[in-house]
Amino acid sequence: MSNAVAEIAERLKLLSPAEKQEVMQLLLQDIDGPEQDADEAWRNEVVRRVKAIRNGEAAILALKEWQE
Repeated sequence: MSNAVAEIAERLKLLSPAEKQEVMQLLLQDIDGPEQDADEAWRNEVVRRVKAIRNGEAAILALKEWQE
C-alpha cells in the first residue's frame, strides 16, 4: 500500500458513516463515470447484443445447448 493510500485509509477511519458513503460514491463515480439510469443501461445492452447477433459476432443458443 502506498503512503498516500495508507494516509487516506487512516483519515477515513475518522469519518462518520454518512461521510464515508459520500466518499465511496465519489470514488465509484470517478471509476465508473456518471451514474446511468438502469433502464437506459439495459436498453443500451440489448441494442449492443442485437447488433452483435446481426453482425455475426455472437450467436443465439437454444436452451438445451446452453444447459449442456
